[in-house]
Amino acid sequence: MDPSSVSRVNWAINRRAEGLVSKHMADMAQRRSAVSEEDIHPLPGDLSRSAEDIPGRAEEEQQRQWEVLKDLQARIHGQVCEEEDEPLDIDLPLRTMEQLDETEQHLEDTEAQKRMVSHLSRMGGATVDDAVRRLMHAVLSFSVGSELNWVGRGQKRSFRNTRLQGVLFRALKRTPVGKEATHHQFADVVKKWLRFAPFRQRGSGRRPHWKPVEFICPKYDSSVEDQDQLNHNQLDSGEIQVTI
Repeated sequence: MDPSSVSRVNWAINRRAEGLVSKHMADMAQRRSAVSEEDIHPLPGDLSRSAEDIPGRAEEEQQRQWEVLKDLQARIHGQVCEEEDEPLDIDLPLRTMEQLDETEQHLEDTEAQKRMVSHLSRMGGATVDDAVRRLMHAVLSFSVGSELNWVGRGQKRSFRNTRLQGVLFRALKRTPVGKEATHHQFADVVKKWLRFAPFRQRGSGRRPHWKPVEFICPKYDSSVEDQDQLNHNQLDSGEIQVTI
């Protein structure tokens, strides 16, 4: 596994762990509040309990919480590694329309969709727009993107009606920045990416290419220069011949 893949896996592990740890710490704080209230207002049957037992119970509770957190992190790490070990049966990015058709057939399987969603959800991104652009760049080459638009207008195929589009949106929703993203936001970025794909593929597609300007020099004719010199001498001598 290359360093970039390892860093993405570690990042995913840390994000999931942070969420579960935060939730668990909130539950722990609530329990401590309940314990403190019980210590301040003891029940009749607990009147004989001494104040020296409170620090010991707090340490036991803290130790138990650490054990729970370690178990959560171990389970998260195992789940992420298990997902990472599942290889994709598709070579990405897609470079031909034939590969796109094969991918659409492959994504008829719901398990194949889940594997691709899990794989693409690790692409990262600082914002929703950045995350969508990374997803598009990961699955489509610019040459394939040049053959698509969102609704299939003109002679291009529709990307909105593909299974791949649905997989990308689900992958976006699993990213930290895309959890609250709407399908409208996703579609706007995809439209722009497809619109400018022809201009990014180094000269193919709709990108105009102007031929280099050729400066044509007239062929040198020594007889013309001699005739010009003769006329110039005649003008200097005053001999002007006029032909009517």
